[in-house]
This record gives sequence, structure tokens and C-alpha cells, in this order.
Amino acid sequence: MKGIQANNKRIAKNTAFLYLRMFLVLVVSLYTSRVVLNTLGVSDFGVYSVVGGFVSLFGFLNSTLSSSMSRFYNYEGGCRGEEGIKDVYTSGFWIHVILAVVIFIMLETFGLWYINNIMVIPQGRLFAANVLFQYSVFSMSFVILQIPYTSVIMSYERMDFYALVSIIDVFLKLIIVIALPYLPFDKLITYATLTLIVAIANFLFYYIYAKREFETIKLNKHVNKLLFKSFLSFSGWNLIGTFTYMLKGQGVNMILNVFFGTIINAARGVAYQINNALSGFSQNISTAFRPQIVDSYSKNNQERVIKMLMSESKVCYFLILVMIIPVILEIDYILKLWLGDAIPEYANIFSVLVLIDMLICSLNAPVTQVTFATGNIKKYQIANSSLNILLLPICWLFLVNGFESYTVFIITIVFSIINQIVCLACMKSVFPFRIKNYINNVVYPLFALTIMLPIIPFVIRVNFVPSFIRLVFITITEGLLALILGWFVILNKEEKKLVKEFVHK
Repeated sequence: MKGIQANNKRIAKNTAFLYLRMFLVLVVSLYTSRVVLNTLGVSDFGVYSVVGGFVSLFGFLNSTLSSSMSRFYNYEGGCRGEEGIKDVYTSGFWIHVILAVVIFIMLETFGLWYINNIMVIPQGRLFAANVLFQYSVFSMSFVILQIPYTSVIMSYERMDFYALVSIIDVFLKLIIVIALPYLPFDKLITYATLTLIVAIANFLFYYIYAKREFETIKLNKHVNKLLFKSFLSFSGWNLIGTFTYMLKGQGVNMILNVFFGTIINAARGVAYQINNALSGFSQNISTAFRPQIVDSYSKNNQERVIKMLMSESKVCYFLILVMIIPVILEIDYILKLWLGDAIPEYANIFSVLVLIDMLICSLNAPVTQVTFATGNIKKYQIANSSLNILLLPICWLFLVNGFESYTVFIITIVFSIINQIVCLACMKSVFPFRIKNYINNVVYPLFALTIMLPIIPFVIRVNFVPSFIRLVFITITEGLLALILGWFVILNKEEKKLVKEFVHK
């Protein structure tokens, strides 16, 4: 029991570090986004969004091996201790070196051709787009090479250092955007150059810290072939899922570029700036829970895995819902307050639909973590990937037939709902779990909360004129109401007891 209490305390402590990080990152990011949009202009901001997004599409391998390394660090560390971690590091190091070379070649061949022959770029900005592309490629290479070090820091649950580096990163970017309007060079090229320097700095931070703090981060003379094979097998199926997930996001972005040009890409970029800022609230919970879920599974503590799945699902959804209701109700005023007059057309509609999709997808992270903990991800990834691939031709079909640009976001929401149902069924096939219990303990309470929570804030919106006071009033009222409904509607008896104990301590 003491061990479980210590683990719960560690989750709470790590979550606190991550929320401190997120709060500072959120405030600074919202400001920097406004300055970048105003400095670059809507057209160049669209170029930055679509070119950077295209490069990140090739980063699916990066995301794949990052989650794979975290899983193997926790699993092998739980089973074999420091020797297991050392084997994982050795395998992961060489895989990431190879990966960086492969992605570099892919981008410098197919990627370069696509930028110059297919992508819709405003006249006179092709050279700047190419420079941005090259710097983005090098930035991605450093991000890939830092994965073995970031993953081991996360597996040891050193969230304080992770939060510190993130805060340094965002403040470096703040310095960049403050200086950007006063620099006499091409703004888009300058911004890309300085962002590359920040990426290099991040790599050095993680590399130096990991090497100094963890004795296990040393290369073995020989690679553990069995582990290497398991790593590649797991990563292979994970690769398929991650690639199609990236394709879902950036593929839709490229389709919008083909039909509507960079102005619509700018609107989508604004929507995803809001999405990325608010998604941190649930991602912090997921990041804190993930090592514990894998560790509990490696020790065959299935009861604790199920409890963490239920709790994480409810907390992630709750936090996202509480955050997005005021934003959705006040989206026009918030965009005006944030961006001034430089608001791309459709940015408000895109933002609302993206936030709704994010709310639905928040339930998927805990399910994915439990499935990944088992290592049996083949069926899960095939089902998930099939849905993500199917999304793109359907979006294309609707746009070819004259539907508005926001239609693709509505289609994405429908697919996210279907995907959640399918992923639950796939998880059940590899982990002893009753879907009926999930529906009773997670789905029903969250559905009731989603219906009840927006009522009073909506009444306030209807009866008051748009203003900062109305925004604050809605936010405070909704927050207080969320605490009351969250306590009585969402939490079960055991979770209420844990909350009381935590508050008491």
C-alpha cells in the first residue's frame, strides 16, 4: 500500500511540475503566436504553417520511436533494472542515428520536389520557402537524435528538468519574436534560422543532462539482438499508426492548401495554436501516468492498470472540457483580443471544430497507453491506421464536390468518435477489461458533465454584451460549476477518498 501511495504521490508531483511548465509555455506561446502572425503577415504565416507541417509529416518516425523507447525503458527497467535500460539505450541510439539519415534523404529528395512542384506557394516566396524547408529538416534531425535522452529522462520521471528545459525553450522563442520585427532581414528566413538554433540548444540540454545524471546511458559493445528485434517489431507496427496519424493532420492541411491556398492554411495554423496550447492540460496528465501504467503492467498489477486507465480518462477529458467551453463560447472575442485585426478567415470556425475533436481524442491516450504497455499493438494499429487513411479520400471527395473548407474538420470529428470505439475493442482483445465497466464509470459520467456544464455559461453569454468582463465571468462561473459537478458526477467513492487525502496532506 505504501508503494502505491508513493507512486500516486509521484504522479501528483510530476503533474505539478508539468502544469507549471504548461502555464508558462501557454502564456508565452499565445503572445509569440500573435507577434509571429503580425510580423510575418497572413500569407507568410500560411507558408510557415504548411511547409513546417509538411516537414513534421516526415517526423512520424520520430514520434514512433519516441513512444517506443519510453515504453521499453519502463518495461525493461521494471523487469531487468539498469542493465535493461542500458540495452534499450544502445539499441535506441543506433536506430535513431540510422533514422536521422533516412529521414534526411527522404526530405532532400521527395520533400524538395514536392515543395517546388506541388505545393501552392505565393509568388516571390519560393526561395524563402526553400530556406525554411532546409532549416526545418536540420531542426528535425536534432529532435530525432535527442529522443534517447528525452525518453530516459521521462522514464526516470525527472519531470522537473523536462519542465525546466521546456520553459527555457519557450523563453528563447519569446526573445526571438521580440527581436524579429527589428531585424533588417527577411522575416520568414530569420525566424527559421533562429528556431533552428533553439532546436540545437534543446538537444544539448537533454544530452548533457542525461549523460551526467544516468550511468546507464552508455553504449554497450554489443547490441542485444533479441531486444533490438523486439524494438523494431514493436516500432514497426507503431510506425504505421503514427504515420497515419500524422497523415490525418498534415494530409488534411495539404488538401486544404491544394483547394484553398495558404490563407486557409493560416486559419488552420491559428486553430492548432489554440489546440496545442490547451491540449497540454491533458497531455501533462498522460505524461505523468504513462510510466506508472507500463511499470504496473510489467509487474502484472492489472487491477492498478485498470484504475489508472479509468482515472486518467476522466481527468484528461474533464480538464479539456473545462478549458474549451469558455473558449468556444467566446472564440470571436478571444481571437480579436489575441490577434487584433490579423484574423484569418474561418479561424473561428476551425478553432471550435478542432477543440471539439481534441476533446474526443483526449479519451484515446489512456487506451493507447494500456495497449502499448502490453506490447501487442498489431491489431490496434491496423484498425486505427485504416480509419486515419480512409479520412483523407473522404475529405478530398467532399471538397471536390464543392463543400466548404470547414467540412473536413466535421468529418474528422466523426472519424474520431468511430476511432475511439474501435480502439476500445482492440484494447479489450489484448488486455482483460470489461467495456461495460468503462461505459458505466467513464462514458456516462462524462456525457452527463458535457451536457450540464455549458448551460449556465451559455446563458451568461446570451444575456451580456461581448467584453473582457463577460469572458472572465463565464470562465469563473464555469470553473466553480465544474468543481461541483466534477465531484458529484465524475468521481467514484475511491477517487473522492484519494482527493480528500491529497488535499489533507
